Amino acid sequence: MNTLLGALAWTGVALGILIALRGGWYRRATTIVFGVCITFYCLTGENYLALVPEDGVRHLMTTAERMWGATSAVLAGCALVGALIAIRRNSLDPDGDEWTDPELHQRVMILVLGAAASVAVINMTLVHADFPPSANFLTEYGDHFNVVLYEAVFAIWIGLPAGFLGWTVVRSELGPLRYLVGLGGLFGVGWAAWKFVGTALIWIADIPIAETSPVSVTLGLLALGFCVAGSLLLSVEAAFQVWRAGRTYRTARALEDRRLRRHNPAA
Repeated sequence: MNTLLGALAWTGVALGILIALRGGWYRRATTIVFGVCITFYCLTGENYLALVPEDGVRHLMTTAERMWGATSAVLAGCALVGALIAIRRNSLDPDGDEWTDPELHQRVMILVLGAAASVAVINMTLVHADFPPSANFLTEYGDHFNVVLYEAVFAIWIGLPAGFLGWTVVRSELGPLRYLVGLGGLFGVGWAAWKFVGTALIWIADIPIAETSPVSVTLGLLALGFCVAGSLLLSVEAAFQVWRAGRTYRTARALEDRRLRRHNPAA
């Protein structure tokens, strides 16, 4: 199972890089950022595959691996929010240039600064920590303040991108399928909230909550499933509409050409 999931993750990484390169070739900033988003989310998933049980056993993760996983999640979330901000800006001003829009640049700069600060907090809180490798990091070390800070920042960058994705898509005019993504965003926010609750229960009340508790796993899978399925279905629907519009245009053009030839045999 882990081998298959790893192959899917690396396939997603390759796809994200190709999308980013395509965006660079056509000078489409939103496409570049979206490709970066896919790349780092897949890298995040690949990093945490160690927590997926194999033959009933979960592999231990080092602190360095967890730091990298949280860092890549922040970078992916930053890219996703940035892409959504640019998409909303393009919908409001289709004729504008996203490369030179000062308001867009200001918002993206604030977002990037927030992500940079988050990465700094994650790395500074754990870089000097001497925690042995663990398969249940939060339960074993959740009474340490630096672990609490790490979990809090990680949870923010789970809930913020998921919630913003759901809110942006639901407010659009993409059709009923947009509510699937909205539901996924809601589950994502709920997942982040549960991580806050679990961290607080361990730190304050010393109540053990596994990081792979049934609630956490269920919310995470629902968030991932609805967001990915909804986004894919919306993409398929958009591609079908483009194909149908092209077919309608070609049919109308063929009928018009036939009519003109009928009235002008010399044409």
